[in-house]
This record gives sequence, structure tokens and C-alpha cells, in this order.
Amino acid sequence: MPRVVVVGAGFAGMAAACRLAEGGADVAVFERSPRLGGRAASFRERESGEDIDYGHHVLMRCCTAATDFLTRIGARSAVRFQDSLSIPILCAGERSSLRSSRLPGILHLAPALLRYRPLSFVERLRALRAGAVLALGWGDGDTFADWLARRGQSEPALRRLWEPISVATLNASAEEVGVAAARKVFRDGFFVPHGADMGLFARPLAEVFDAARRYVEARGGAVEVGAPVSRIAFDGSRAVGVELSDGRRKDADVVIVAVPPEPLSVLAAGRAELASTLETARRLTWAPIFNVHLWFDRPVLDDDFVMAVDSLVQAVFALDRVRGAAGGRHLVLSQSAAEAWISRADGEIVRDLTAALREVLPTARDAGIARSLVLRHRHATFVPGPGSDALRPTAKTALEGVFLAGDWTATGWPSTIEGAVRSGINAAAGAVLEIQQRCLFTPGD
Repeated sequence: MPRVVVVGAGFAGMAAACRLAEGGADVAVFERSPRLGGRAASFRERESGEDIDYGHHVLMRCCTAATDFLTRIGARSAVRFQDSLSIPILCAGERSSLRSSRLPGILHLAPALLRYRPLSFVERLRALRAGAVLALGWGDGDTFADWLARRGQSEPALRRLWEPISVATLNASAEEVGVAAARKVFRDGFFVPHGADMGLFARPLAEVFDAARRYVEARGGAVEVGAPVSRIAFDGSRAVGVELSDGRRKDADVVIVAVPPEPLSVLAAGRAELASTLETARRLTWAPIFNVHLWFDRPVLDDDFVMAVDSLVQAVFALDRVRGAAGGRHLVLSQSAAEAWISRADGEIVRDLTAALREVLPTARDAGIARSLVLRHRHATFVPGPGSDALRPTAKTALEGVFLAGDWTATGWPSTIEGAVRSGINAAAGAVLEIQQRCLFTPGD
């Protein structure tokens, strides 16, 4: 039975571990933090007793690898998908929506776009035309904003339609995002009926990772938290295991490293074979996200979520409603592409965003706030700018027995849960192929 060590227990690492454990490998997962999940971990909030995710995550129905992973580990019910895409939009005191119709293909959003109040009628027609051109695949090397400007998109159209989608799905403005990344989101999600149906996590992500842990352990594997790996052990250019910070050594035939580039450079310190990979990956730019939790003294939101445009507020989720409780009292304001905010004091962030929320959500104007919580991720996702795909390494490295996973690796997807899961699957597949070539086992043995 081949021995595999996975370093990192986020979605990438656990997706790889579950695949390999199912195939019959002896899998050991080591996570440096005291919780599973990496950037998608949860913690128990002291005052409310609620389990809170460090980041508020959402899936779209086109995220098939992620939903297959949840189904595999018995956690499919953790996500509740819309029957059909419907995004409530708040803008300048008016409510609109992007809602799917029964029309086929790219046309399914046409009726909603033609009724989209934040844009003039002429702007709506031009947006339809730009969407058709985007779907056809014309133009690639530009930023998304430049591409849109050359196709007649006005500044209000950019600000009230294209930019909010770019920020929400790619954690970067249209001025930073490459056309290829934007096209991926629109083609797989919004231009396909049901592709962009929103999937909201109805249970804390800790429960998802507990299910993944049980899946691995039920197949003979082991998952440890609070177990930092200090370095990969080598025999020549072949990985033979890992050394942990507490002095232990875990032998392995393959090591899958599911961490960002900087921790990877520490684990493989001094290995010239990875120098080029690391140098290239360091050219990726990273963007922050933060979430503001607000506990109101009364219900203020009747929807599971809304998006605001032309506002400091971006996406607002009623966490109690999403998790099946009555209310709309506990709101999460999810703020992406947050470079201008990330270093500000908590009190300033809460003050300014609460004021902005009350401008777009009248029901919150007279409601009091019992308490608040700000959670930050300074390096949440990489920015998928023009040419960024060329900076992302494949799962296979120049070192025998070392494979990479993580949403920053080459998956064809942006920096999302879906990209992370796909990276884990890629790393597991590469590990199996190498193990087979070394005649160590046949999957399922």
C-alpha cells in the first residue's frame, strides 16, 4: 500500500486526501493550524455561541467538482442551491434583480437584463451585445475593463453591472482582471441556464471538513491538526516523507503540498528544482477580502442575500436565514477586492459600512446593532490578471514524489473553492500515475 502525506487541510488538501484514501492509499494529512479548512475554516464565536466561517463562501451550480466532493463525503446537504438564478440588486433606493428565464442558452438572462433598472435602456441593449461578443470568445490579452470600453460599455454600465460581478466572482476589479478569466466566469456560469444558480452554505464549513476527516479516517487514513510540517525529506531528488516541527518524521512515497507559494518555499528550502516554479508564482498578485458580521436587534433582511451596486456595500447575507433560522438579524457583509479597506480599524469599517447599508436597506435604518465582528483575509485569492495563467504551476513538479495543490495552481479555474478542489483532484491523479509507474500499487488494491 503506497504511503501519501498531504500537507494542508483546506479544500485542496482534503480533496486530494479523500481521492487517494478511496483508491487504497495510506494517507496522512497534516494541518499546521488547530482547525481544518485553511482559509475556509470555522470557529466558535464566544458571545453568540455560533460557528462562524472565517470567510463567507458561495458556490455556483457550475462548480461541479466541489459539489461532487461534497456528495462523496456525505456533506451535499451543507449547500442549498437556488432552483433558478435570482440575485436581488439594491441600487439608489430601488430594487432590481438578475433572474434567469426559461429561454435557452445565453438568452436566459436577456429578459432580466432588459428590465435591469440601474442601467438606461440603451445601456441594457449594449450590455446584451457585449455579452454575446464575450460568449463568442473575441479578444483575450486585455483587461476586462479595456475590453468592455472598446465594446461601448459606459462608465455606469461598468460600475453597475460588469464590475460588481467581476469583484464578487474574481475578487478583483474589471481593471485588474484579464478577459480570459472574466469569460470563464460568464461562459460557465451566467451564460448557461442554471450555471450561476447560487449555492449558499447552510451549515458551518467546519462540518464539511469534519465529514472529509471522517471519510479519510474510515478508509484507514489519519488527519492531524496543530501539526506543522517543517520540511519535506528527500533522498536525492525524490521525496521520502516529511519532518514535523515536533521532531517526528513521517515516511511517504509521495508528498502533496497543498499550501500557498510562500509556505511551499519553506517546506522545500534549498531545492533548486523548485526555484523556477517559486520565482514564477511570486509574480502572482494577491487580493484581500473581509467580512463584517452585524447582529441587529430586529430582523432587517427578508432575503437570504442581496447585492448592492453603486454603494460601499457589496454582498449582504442573512446568515440566520441561510442556516434555516427565523430572522434576518445576523447579517454578513462580504467585501471583496478590499485593498483600500483592509488596514482600517474595525470601528471605522463597521461605522462606514453600516451607514452605507442603511442607505440601500431602509429596514436597517432604525434598527440597533447589538455587536459586530470584522474578519480579514489579507491574501485571500490571487488576481487573475492578463497572463496570470502562465504563472500557475501544474500539479507535477520537477521533484520526484512531490505534487502541488491549491487554488493558485493550474486548474483553468479562478481562485475559488472549485479551483481548490480541482487542484486536489489533479494532484491525486498525478500521484497515482507516478505510484503506478513505480509499480507500488494498483488503485483499489
